[in-house]
Amino acid sequence: MRLLAWYSRRTPWTRRLHLLLLSLTALGLVLWYTPTPWYITAPGAAIDTGGLIEVAGGDSRQGQLFMLVVTTQPANLFWYLYAKADPRAELETREQFLGNITDYEKYVELTRQMMEDSKQTAMAIGLKHAGYGRGTVPVGAQITDLSTGSPNTDLFRPGDVVVAVGGRLITTAGQLREALAAVTPGSQVAVRVKRAGKEIDLTARTIESPDPARKGQAILGVLIKDSILFDVPVDIAIKTGAITGPSAGLMFTLQIIDQLTPGGITGGRVVAGTGTVEADGAVGLIGGVKQKVFAAEAAGASVMFVPRANYPDAASVATRLTVVPVDRVEDALAWLKVNR
Repeated sequence: MRLLAWYSRRTPWTRRLHLLLLSLTALGLVLWYTPTPWYITAPGAAIDTGGLIEVAGGDSRQGQLFMLVVTTQPANLFWYLYAKADPRAELETREQFLGNITDYEKYVELTRQMMEDSKQTAMAIGLKHAGYGRGTVPVGAQITDLSTGSPNTDLFRPGDVVVAVGGRLITTAGQLREALAAVTPGSQVAVRVKRAGKEIDLTARTIESPDPARKGQAILGVLIKDSILFDVPVDIAIKTGAITGPSAGLMFTLQIIDQLTPGGITGGRVVAGTGTVEADGAVGLIGGVKQKVFAAEAAGASVMFVPRANYPDAASVATRLTVVPVDRVEDALAWLKVNR
């Protein structure tokens, strides 16, 4: 009653203002808390990697090398309407955005791990280019999981690294597949794995691959990837905070090289770029490249490195910078050297 009495004493203009504020607040809550089945990718920011990376004995003030981030998240009604109004933003269905990943939380966790892997690879490769260490060294085939129907569920553990099969040394996942190609499906094979720092000899059962392309070939019923030793003999700190994903790998690598190269590598240019870096120095495909071009141009970059597969999309929206496609870290370094 007191509230109603207080409200009745307000002037008509004040009452209208209060109603407007309440209506806007209610509208904002509806927009923010109403989910949609869509996911949004929108332009984010260009971040100078010199402020994120500190290399012992290096100089982070030599050049401007920008990594590019985008905004990606489930689209509530606000973000959905924003994407409809801003042609730079992109909407995707759950299937298009997540692919085989079961939910957004797992997607975020996966991209966090991708960021950590990207840092390790960039440090090793960057240091090798600057004359320090051996870079990335393959040391075996790591078991990441066991497939459904595997005959070795009680034998192997995720994290085991296969280092020999049938007496043949294994340093890559490809070598493991080649070694098993000489084994008759259904037979047993001697496998040596490294587990918790110790090498263990096991006898594993094989089965025939269900993949039609590998019909008649033996498998162990495990999921594998290359196990890599990252040789990082120089102290490096890469502080990325809440940023996730692997797409800054190329720019991390270039920043490390820049800090350890007298005079730097940019030639005074504002350089932006995106792309994963693989253990062999290859630059891999990324998502949201158009949105990253917008961020690079807003930051005043004059050149932007992109994976070759992303080049057509990047070039289609670039208006104020030169887009340079690269296949490897060496391609970016060569371009910077020629165009200093």
